[in-house]
Amino acid sequence: MADTKKTVLITGSTRGIGLALVEHYTKAGWNVIATARATSNTDKLMAFSPFKTVKLDTSDESSVLEAARDLNGVPIDLLINNAGVAQPTTFATATKESLMQHIEVNVTGPFLVTRALLPNLELAVKARGDAVVLQVSSVVGSISLNTEENAHMVRGHYGYVVSKAALNMVTRSLVLDLRERNIIVVAANPGFVDTEMNGHQGHIKPGDSAASMAKIVSEASLKDWQILRRGPHHVYDRIAVVSAGEAPHQTPTSVTRHE
Repeated sequence: MADTKKTVLITGSTRGIGLALVEHYTKAGWNVIATARATSNTDKLMAFSPFKTVKLDTSDESSVLEAARDLNGVPIDLLINNAGVAQPTTFATATKESLMQHIEVNVTGPFLVTRALLPNLELAVKARGDAVVLQVSSVVGSISLNTEENAHMVRGHYGYVVSKAALNMVTRSLVLDLRERNIIVVAANPGFVDTEMNGHQGHIKPGDSAASMAKIVSEASLKDWQILRRGPHHVYDRIAVVSAGEAPHQTPTSVTRHE
């Protein structure tokens, strides 16, 4: 008998928001495919007994392709590109290496993962009519919000804010490319979440953020999603609930990768 459960793949599953998403979808009865780098500690992840665990380093294209081969023939109803990196990169101290690391992990990684897993998403479309790609972005990726009033959110973090702005553009382009395949692509701002990435300064619990983003996913449809008809700075209008009504003050405090 065919498995009637939906399947979600979550990158960056070992801690923070990714781990909270694993917990949320496991409790919701989904088959959860969790990914982690070979060097990551998976003890907390394995406590949720995911349906499948796959080694994946989103900054390494060969790793992405190997993961796709491992998942050949597995329908994926929801792909959550959550894995990312954050590092303070000021005007004075940013290096080419630090800037490119943010682009490689936060922008190129989600693009490559989405493309590599397109056959899996299409299998889900064939079985259920549609599939969803969720990009975990950030409010600091909004060009219109990069103002003097919000300077505390963006100053000194060139790599992070530039990469999230670029991720929003990738998302917009993926909407254009994948809509005819009945694949919905959305970006979500998780809010200022209490995670290692921001030194546990956040005021939103990871579980609350995960639940809010899951709600966004459940409400997304090809018919009513308006991302194409509005400027990229409006990406956040539809998903403001994820920030619990407050503008998040996302300030990376150290080099952190959540994979």
